[in-house]
Amino acid sequence: MIDYLYDGTFDGLLTAIFYGYGEREEVHIYKSQLYAPSFFTSPKTIVTEAEKADRVYTSIHDKLSTSTLENVYCAYLSEEEGVETLILNYLKLCYRYTDRINLAKNNDIIRAMDLAVKHVRFEAHRYVGFVRFKEIRPMLFYAQIEPDHHILPLLIEHFEKRFSDQCFMIHDVKRSEVIVYNQKEIFVQQLTPHEAEVLLRTQLDDPFEKLFKAYYTSTTIPERINIKRRNAYMPRRYFKHLVELQ
Repeated sequence: MIDYLYDGTFDGLLTAIFYGYGEREEVHIYKSQLYAPSFFTSPKTIVTEAEKADRVYTSIHDKLSTSTLENVYCAYLSEEEGVETLILNYLKLCYRYTDRINLAKNNDIIRAMDLAVKHVRFEAHRYVGFVRFKEIRPMLFYAQIEPDHHILPLLIEHFEKRFSDQCFMIHDVKRSEVIVYNQKEIFVQQLTPHEAEVLLRTQLDDPFEKLFKAYYTSTTIPERINIKRRNAYMPRRYFKHLVELQ
């Protein structure tokens, strides 16, 4: 058994899949920064190669389907333990039986992939409504989130369309990443520890926050509060960054 170690990027994962696909031995893929060595396996570091990653990306898109490629990307964003190895085994199945294997819901690999993809897409859908902005500079809006999965790339399209006339930042506190939009371009940027600390200290009074809290309070009917039902749609782990619940 061989352990492939990659740098944690999507291109790095695709490069590892390129080399791991043809191995005769069983291959497991891990992020190098999270790898715990074992006496029973031999680790091999895979250097990211853009050309190899592009070949794998194009092959999945052209020979399988766009939906299969989306499944691979969403599963990668889940950051769940062992997901890289799951993706490799999933692609082996797809290439062997074509992408119609996705209909085989009794297959353990297909079920595990479906579950990982479902978790990521569901959380991204939730955060479309859970992001709360505050104005930290004139016409610059900032929001903090701490999702379980790495969903920041999946939020770009929605918020770029929704707030196309505003400059904004959405900060993933857990991963020290931020979406930045300046009305011309939008991108995800990795923050340095100092930059992350500066953003986390940014706690200015925003009159819109007070207005939103007042609206939330005025529309609440105390007799009809259903805590169990509310928590089903708005889990407590999200409360920290929801202005109306602070």
